[in-house]
Amino acid sequence: MKAENSVVENQLNRIIENGRLSHTYMFEGDAIETLKRYSEYFALNILGHTPRNARLISEGNHPDYFYLETSETSIKKEAIEDLVRRMNRKPTESEYKVYVIEAFEKLTPQAENSVLKFLEDPPDKTIAILLTIDKSSILPTIHSRAQHIHIKGERDDRIKMLDSLSQPELTTVDVLALNAQHVKDLEASFSGLRQAAMDFSAKWLGNHPLVLIEIKPMLDLCQNKRDHALLLQMIDGYVRQCLHELLELEDFKPFGDEVKNMKAGQRVEKLSRMLEEVQTANRLLQSNVHPMLVFESMVICSKG
Repeated sequence: MKAENSVVENQLNRIIENGRLSHTYMFEGDAIETLKRYSEYFALNILGHTPRNARLISEGNHPDYFYLETSETSIKKEAIEDLVRRMNRKPTESEYKVYVIEAFEKLTPQAENSVLKFLEDPPDKTIAILLTIDKSSILPTIHSRAQHIHIKGERDDRIKMLDSLSQPELTTVDVLALNAQHVKDLEASFSGLRQAAMDFSAKWLGNHPLVLIEIKPMLDLCQNKRDHALLLQMIDGYVRQCLHELLELEDFKPFGDEVKNMKAGQRVEKLSRMLEEVQTANRLLQSNVHPMLVFESMVICSKG
């Protein structure tokens, strides 16, 4: 993972070296611990990379740095109002003030509106770093005011978060870069979703006559649109692994040896068309088309 570390660090360092810092950055990814670590790295380099600043930031005691997090299911307006009061003060030890909001998607609508007003007219030398593992639920007006930086979750962070998963399940999460927090929230039901995605994919690849009947019980395992999107990610991974094996490539195996005997009768053109239909299905889901229609259309259209 060192290569990936250096890529992200170099990107953040270049932003600072260019001397044109934005007032808002949104770090988006699939593992909150990875985002948190890079936000602290970015803040430290903005405030000044000294041993004292490093210690104060890690302890949460730096006067020009504030990290907002909660173990609750939401971040309320009162917490944002407290943050705004802190950030309206002038820096005391550094040129800038930096604040981080962890799991920005947790903000209530009232809290989101409060922070939006602050982002629209921030004090000079004040920088926001918003961390999210679910950017789809954040107001478009906040997205438009932020510089987006995508940071892929690192394997060690996923393992720490998902130590209850089996090794094959961890492999799926890691190779497909699934949203680790989402998988953690699903708890035991992730295993069922993963198995349903595999069973469906195998039948779809095998042109099983009853594949359409498999859709409803699979969707019944889902609670919301995020679960539907997760299913599509795993279906995409299963089909893509089959394609790689057909091409005799061994660099992509999210389901390991659980994908068995799928090369026979497959053609590259067919698998490529299936992957295209998965992407179309994702777009339809984002447009709020009913999931049942989305998955049925995916199967029917893939037949050409």
